[in-house]
Amino acid sequence: MIPGASINFGGTEYTVPPINLRISYLPEMDVICKPEGEVAFLDYVKAASTVLFALFQRNYQDMTRDQFNDIVDLPLLRPVMAGMLQVSGYAARPLAVKAEPVSEPAEPTSSDSSTVQPDGSPTTSSTG
Repeated sequence: MIPGASINFGGTEYTVPPINLRISYLPEMDVICKPEGEVAFLDYVKAASTVLFALFQRNYQDMTRDQFNDIVDLPLLRPVMAGMLQVSGYAARPLAVKAEPVSEPAEPTSSDSSTVQPDGSPTTSSTG
């Protein structure tokens, strides 16, 4: 048995090994490693369950996909995958934030002639 994280699914303790190179090359890893919020929920579920099943198969070669699907509850999928990524050395990634363009505040304008003009400013006179 390959050492790994001990996880309880359906009342049974399973030892889930970390991600190895073979699993890290699965295309589903690209989906899993994207920041939360950039991936549709259903796409994440499919990718995470594929990766987690591959991890299970490292220690439980006789487990079928149907057996695996029966023991993993959907609410546990994201936290278990986050834990497996962390145990495997993947860094946590924050939510993706879109940068807003920064604009300079507009200079206040005034038609008030009593406002003191800066030195060197042109002045007008309405004397006639």
